[in-house]
Amino acid sequence: MNDILSRATDLWRSTQSLLALLGVAGISVTGVVAGAYALFRFLGEKWLTNKFAEQLESFKSEQARELERLRHRINAVFDRTKRLHDREFEKLPEVWVRLVDAKSWSGGYLAAFQQYTDVGRMGERELDEFLGSTSFSESQKTDIKSSPRRQDLYVRLFNLYRHADVMAKLREASISLTKHGIFIVPDLRKDMHKWLDIVHSAVLEHHLNEDPDLRPRLREASNKLKEEGEPLFQKIEDAVVARLWDSTETEV
Repeated sequence: MNDILSRATDLWRSTQSLLALLGVAGISVTGVVAGAYALFRFLGEKWLTNKFAEQLESFKSEQARELERLRHRINAVFDRTKRLHDREFEKLPEVWVRLVDAKSWSGGYLAAFQQYTDVGRMGERELDEFLGSTSFSESQKTDIKSSPRRQDLYVRLFNLYRHADVMAKLREASISLTKHGIFIVPDLRKDMHKWLDIVHSAVLEHHLNEDPDLRPRLREASNKLKEEGEPLFQKIEDAVVARLWDSTETEV
């Protein structure tokens, strides 16, 4: 405390000496104060202006850097989105084609009304020509020709091959969906998997019902296909159309 008072006293004495000296020189204290204030105001305004300019430049630089970072993020997101949409437009039709094939083949296999070539009434030569056009093995062809119940054996073998073909179409659709499903929106992908499961169950049930000794006949899976599978497939078709055509109808 004493030290502060001592410094203040010294400062006052120095000021008195300066004022006395200025007085001797013919300069009034009022003039000195006015000049000092004018100098302070000039220097202060210049300092404030410089400081403001520095802060403004710093702010502009920071904003420029932030805009550049934001631009980079937007470009990255846009690039990923475009790549994803490009893959979706490429793979979604491919998966859809597999689903349609599976539906077509399974629909023919599950149809209530079936027509079969009547091999029982064919002569030997005609039967040889017809069997030569089938996928049956040579031993199976021989069995049909030598069987006293040609038609029954032919129908059973024909249905076995057709069942295998339908299962192959379902497997192709399932593999395609598994491979390319990451490019399909989750809800649509889920519906596709669900539909394939429903059809697969109906095909297996139908195959079991081909056994003449099976009683009673199974109906649960086929009923589910009619009640849920058919509306679900229509829902899938509508969703596929919406995904592929949405961009052409969106206003920019």
